[in-house]
Amino acid sequence: MILKKLMIFIILCLLPLSISAKEYTIGFAQDTLKNDWRLAQIEELKDEAKKHPNLKLIIKSANAKVSKQIRDIEIFIEQEVDFIITSPIEANITSLALKKAIDKGIKVILLSRTVNSDNYTTFISPDNEKIGEEAAKHLVDTLDKKGVILELQGIKTATSTIKRSAGFNKIIKQYPNIKVIRKNANFLRANAITVMQELYKKDIKFDAIFSHSDSMLEGVRKVMRKYKKDLTIPMIGIDYIKASQSAILSGEQSATFVYQTSAKEGVQAIVDIINNKAVKKNITLDTLKVTKDNVSKIQPIF
Repeated sequence: MILKKLMIFIILCLLPLSISAKEYTIGFAQDTLKNDWRLAQIEELKDEAKKHPNLKLIIKSANAKVSKQIRDIEIFIEQEVDFIITSPIEANITSLALKKAIDKGIKVILLSRTVNSDNYTTFISPDNEKIGEEAAKHLVDTLDKKGVILELQGIKTATSTIKRSAGFNKIIKQYPNIKVIRKNANFLRANAITVMQELYKKDIKFDAIFSHSDSMLEGVRKVMRKYKKDLTIPMIGIDYIKASQSAILSGEQSATFVYQTSAKEGVQAIVDIINNKAVKKNITLDTLKVTKDNVSKIQPIF
C-alpha cells in the first residue's frame, strides 16, 4: 500500500505542471488573416496550445485595423481571460489598452511587435533592427556602394517596420552614393502589386529592393514579370517562406532572413508563467541570413 502511494506520488511529480484541473484562456488579438506569415503564426500557436489540454485559445482578427484590434483586446479583458497575446498594429494606443489588461492581472504576451511602454509581461521577437542593418550591408556590398534602393516597408505604425527601417537607414546613411525610395505596402502581397504598378507607370527606376517581407516580394516579382523587368536585380526580404527559397534557387532573389513567428515561444512563456517559472521581459530569437550558399540546407518557416 505504501509502495503504491509512493509510485502515484512519483508519477504526479513527473507530469508537466501545466496539465492541471484549471483551464487557462488565451485571447489572441491578431493583426490580420490576409497575411501568409500571420496565418502561419496562428497555426503554430494552435499546434503548440494543443499540447497542453488546459489551454483554451480564442482568436480574433483585427482585419489590419487598429480600432478593431483595440476592441478585441477590450473584449478579452471583459471576458477576463488569463492571457492576451497580440502583435500590435500601433505602438501607442495599443499600450493604453494593454495597461487595462495588466491592471486586471491579465498577462500580456507580445509577439514580433511591441509597444512604447512596459505594459506587457513578455515581448518575444527576432531583432528587427539588426535584420535591417544586415539587409543594408548586403545590398551596399552588392551594389558596390552606389545606386538606388527601393525600400518596401510594412505597416507604418508597427514597431517591426520602424525598427527594420531604423537599422537599414543607420547603415545606408553612411554611403552618400546610395539613395533610397521608400514605399509602404503593409506586409501584403496585394499592396506590393499596387505599389510596383504605380512605380513602373511613373517610370521610377531603382537598382535593388529591400522588402520588409517575402510575401511582398512575391507581389513585386509578379509585376516585374508583367512589365518584363530584370528579375535578377538584388532583392532581399524577411521571413524565409517556400516562395523565397524557390526564388533564391532560381536567382530571382538575393537573400532573406529567417523570421520565426514566435508563437511556439509564446506558448512556452505562458506555460512557464502558469508553472511559476521566471520569464524574461524581453526575449530575442535567433535569425539567419539565407542566400544561395545555404538555401538548400535550411527549411523555410512555412
